[in-house]
Amino acid sequence: MRLAPRTLLYFGLLVSISTGALGWFLREDRRASETARFADEVRDACQRVAADIASQAATDESVLRGACDSGELVDRTLVAAEAGEDRRVMLGQLVPQTRKSFNMDELVLATGGGDVLAADPRSLLTLSTKDATAQLAVDPAHFVSDGTKSVFAASPSIISRCKREGSGGLTVGLVGARRIDPMLERLGKTINYSVKRGSGAKSTELEAQAGCAITDTKGGRVPIIVSKNTASFQKTLDDVDAKIFQWCCGSVALALFFAWFFARSLSKPISDLADEASKVARGEARPVRVRGGGEIAELGTAFDKMLEDLGATRRRLAATTRVAAWREVARRVAHEVKNPLAPIRAAVETLRRLRAREDPAFDGYFDEATRTVLDEVKRINDIVTEFTRFARLPPPKPVDLDLGAVAKDVVKLHEAAAGKIQLRVLTHRPPHVMADRDQIVQVLTNLVQNAIDALRGAGREEGSVTVVIEPLGKGDRVAIGVCDDGPGVAPEMIARLFEPYATSKAHGTGLGLAIAQRIAVEHGGELSYVPHPKGAEFRMVLPVEGPPPVSEMPPPSS
Repeated sequence: MRLAPRTLLYFGLLVSISTGALGWFLREDRRASETARFADEVRDACQRVAADIASQAATDESVLRGACDSGELVDRTLVAAEAGEDRRVMLGQLVPQTRKSFNMDELVLATGGGDVLAADPRSLLTLSTKDATAQLAVDPAHFVSDGTKSVFAASPSIISRCKREGSGGLTVGLVGARRIDPMLERLGKTINYSVKRGSGAKSTELEAQAGCAITDTKGGRVPIIVSKNTASFQKTLDDVDAKIFQWCCGSVALALFFAWFFARSLSKPISDLADEASKVARGEARPVRVRGGGEIAELGTAFDKMLEDLGATRRRLAATTRVAAWREVARRVAHEVKNPLAPIRAAVETLRRLRAREDPAFDGYFDEATRTVLDEVKRINDIVTEFTRFARLPPPKPVDLDLGAVAKDVVKLHEAAAGKIQLRVLTHRPPHVMADRDQIVQVLTNLVQNAIDALRGAGREEGSVTVVIEPLGKGDRVAIGVCDDGPGVAPEMIARLFEPYATSKAHGTGLGLAIAQRIAVEHGGELSYVPHPKGAEFRMVLPVEGPPPVSEMPPPSS
């Protein structure tokens, strides 16, 4: 993976993980705070309900106390009692009216001795003397009843009491009860909560609950449960989750944008540098212009300096290589020319001696000596001619070439000289190539002749030489192999095969393979030796599209 997408991926993962972790932390923190707030609201609602009921109890106590102090019902009851009159029928009508005006659920009018004079509902007329006396005797501060003490206030209620003593010593009192359950239902509707009696509050996924109790200072206690549906709470949490998610997505998108911008600004100069670095080997690299500063700019400056140094080094190396090559060529040419000069000098010196002493053998030796001189001069001429061809090899002139047809023509020219040596061409659908026909014929002629010479040099008059042509890779290159079943190349000669004047044959200049390799290189290909268990193979690989432009060719040895 390239630097830009890798940087973007790593940066995106880092930002996504860190932003996601921060979002999760904020979400959980907000969830915890919202949960605590919602629980506090429910608990406060429970406390408010208990406080409202206690406030109602105080109001009822105040109302009954006012009725006892100056109310018509108690006044009439005391007047009738002091007069010895029994006015239960009249009192039975006044008590329901009074209960309704007080908006209480139960109201009992009784004497201090426990005699129930009137009650509403009328079923309370059966209240025993003991219970009636007990109710009037209870401290007004004990206003909570759980509904288990007597017939009066048989369900959890708020009890209110008052007493008034007449001039004749008779005491009359009122006991009122207000049931708690209707109050809880009414208060729940007012505050939009569910309020019920009970204990053991337990929250669920669908509702939150809180428990508290309605109490008085004398031990009275009625537990209640306040609960509320969590739909609104869940909606709040969903809104929080949505906002956090949007924030995280926005942060990641913004971070990815800056990461892309950063990765692009970082990878672009590096990519340009890599492109130019890949051209260094071909000598096509150009200086890189890096904007900005920092290590990338320093790298670009160092690369440009390296190109300058490399160019200078290449020029020095090329000059040095040319000098060394020409020195080696000069040494080899001198060696090759020096060999024929020895017999020429010997022949001339012998002729001079015979002539100086007027030797009668002069005439007979003259013919032999001049023939020797002419043969060696011809040899020197051949050396110079081959060297001139090597030094002045023209650039290739590519044409559309059928390698199979060219190979068959070369083989046909050598059939007569090959004798019993079998020559053949094998083709595996070779494509047409762009190449210089004359130069390819020159290479094939040299390789086929070398193969024939190798067989005869081993003392064999029979054998086989095969020219194999086949496509390589994706069909963009073609290989031409010349194989023989001779003795192969001596190991000590393999490293020097393509050097000028390197040869193991008794005749020849040793420039044939050097010229063939140069032709292959200038066609954008290569010529190499491939050893075999039996015999040898020289393989030339050429590009189908032809040689590179002249400007891209390697410099000649000259």
